[in-house]
Amino acid sequence: MTDIQAAADGIATTASHPVTVQVINQSPGIMGNVVTGLITGALTGGVALAGIWLTHFLTLRRERRAAEDKLQRERYFIVTELVFMLEQFAEGCAQVATDDGRNNQDRQPEREAEAGYPELNLTDVSGDWRVLDPHHMYRIRELPVLQNEARRAIAYAREIPVPPLHEYYFWERQYQFTRLGLKAAILSVRLRRATGLPDTHLADGEWSAVSRLRKVWRRERRRRTAEAVSNREWNEPVLSLQDDTIQ
Repeated sequence: MTDIQAAADGIATTASHPVTVQVINQSPGIMGNVVTGLITGALTGGVALAGIWLTHFLTLRRERRAAEDKLQRERYFIVTELVFMLEQFAEGCAQVATDDGRNNQDRQPEREAEAGYPELNLTDVSGDWRVLDPHHMYRIRELPVLQNEARRAIAYAREIPVPPLHEYYFWERQYQFTRLGLKAAILSVRLRRATGLPDTHLADGEWSAVSRLRKVWRRERRRRTAEAVSNREWNEPVLSLQDDTIQ
């Protein structure tokens, strides 16, 4: 009983202490200050995080725009190189495609070609190929390979002994370089459209390169189709009337 009374007296003494009385009296204000401090800290932290995020977002957008601008400039640069190389090559192909040859003054009436073969040298391109569409890059890179194949086919046709006009030789020259010229012209048009460059002048007028190439292409396709049909009919198996077997 004495211990309980002593504890009660201690609590009463503590509660009656001036500092304790001040804390108790001001406790609502203290809690308000604590809550206000927490809210203010949260808001300050949120604003700081939002500022960091906005700065990061703006930096990324600026870097993305700079990368896109650089990519666009590099694409314009290499496309400007390529379209003129392709169009110059197409012009040279049109000259070969419309070359029927001329009589050799020393070997009358032998006929010889007048137009030389155009060259497409892609090693002179200084732009970055990686900025191009992969399909366009593949088709452009393929042209020198097709050019070599065309020359082999022409060289083979040259060996067919049909003087003095050498029809097969000239037909093969015209067909092969018509095909190459049209491919180059089509690639030039596609590159211009992909980058917003002005239209090409290769197809302007009846005597333009593309117009001449299309005329030769239609003529040669008809001739080669008729030749293929004739060869197929010539090589068809014949039914023997004697033993009913296929020879």
